[in-house]
Amino acid sequence: MRESSAHDACDRGLPAERRARSAHATLFPAVDGEGRGTLVREPLGDHFGRTLTYLRVSVTERCNMRCEYCTLPGLATRFDRDELLGPAEFDRLLAVFQDLGIRHVRFTGGEPLIYPDLVGRIAQARALGFSQLSLTTNGYLLARHAAAISAAGLDRINVSLDSLDRERYARITCGGDLRHVLRGLDRAREVIGRIKLNVVLLRDRNLDELPTLVAFAIAQGFDIQFIETMPLGAAGKAAIARSYASVAVAHARIAERYALRPLPHQIDRGPAQCFQVEGTDTHLGFVSPISDRFCESCNRLRLTATGRLVYCLGQTQGVDLREPLRAGEPPERLAALIRTHVWRDKPERHEFSEDGLVVPVRMMAIGG
Repeated sequence: MRESSAHDACDRGLPAERRARSAHATLFPAVDGEGRGTLVREPLGDHFGRTLTYLRVSVTERCNMRCEYCTLPGLATRFDRDELLGPAEFDRLLAVFQDLGIRHVRFTGGEPLIYPDLVGRIAQARALGFSQLSLTTNGYLLARHAAAISAAGLDRINVSLDSLDRERYARITCGGDLRHVLRGLDRAREVIGRIKLNVVLLRDRNLDELPTLVAFAIAQGFDIQFIETMPLGAAGKAAIARSYASVAVAHARIAERYALRPLPHQIDRGPAQCFQVEGTDTHLGFVSPISDRFCESCNRLRLTATGRLVYCLGQTQGVDLREPLRAGEPPERLAALIRTHVWRDKPERHEFSEDGLVVPVRMMAIGG
């Protein structure tokens, strides 16, 4: 799984008819002084004044790659199948989140394209009326699945691409074949509206390649963003020590070759600093979870493949939704549970740093 906490930053706008379907607030029951039930319109929020409109859904913890900043060599994900949400359970929870005012759903993993029921989940999410549906993938199986996920209703896609050098790419991904990803990008360009490349900054791997990656994005008509690596799990801690590079370094290298025009920040597009490459249609973003925290504008939650709702990529707090879901709790009770815990427990900020602090979660488990 190759992604960051902000892989959807700098996304383009959607057609007006889809934006109009967005649910900006939720209706939930309240009781007046005489015990009469009423309906009150209120956004899903936390006690720091942030409104939550974006849900990242990890449909699987499995991945067909072993990227060096994501998982240690030889480490396999092991779990009982009963621990995972089934397709109908994902759909029930998505319906609850839609009623709570979530507008944007991003399907992640692990690697979501190896999840056998992905197309059905995208189609059901589209039927529920979410205004934005997106996907983050390593792109290895994209050529095979691009047409189906597009037909199901996907709006946009992010593809991880840390190098255009086949040998480097194989080292970073522990054996991945770059040719599969490039074929997938070619196919996706034919059927999916917006494509963005995600590049994790690796001091000892790809800093010299950044202008080349931007040139590739421009030539292909893609957007691109550069992301600081994060200390998630033991693999992330090792990557920080060996490979950390700040977005300031990346910006300086790219600006030597390209003129970058700042773009206004859009809170519903993620925390990246966004620019347009002058003379092109390409948008470029820098995501800085280490060097410049962006938590004050966070609008996202994460649902894991095991049904745990996680409030922050850099914290361990969360609430189990699988147990009450399987116990038959009605949607309004599930919504109340989510509302209460998000309001009370979503932290003010993540705690990423360069000093060796490691967040005790694996990227493949939390879905980036």
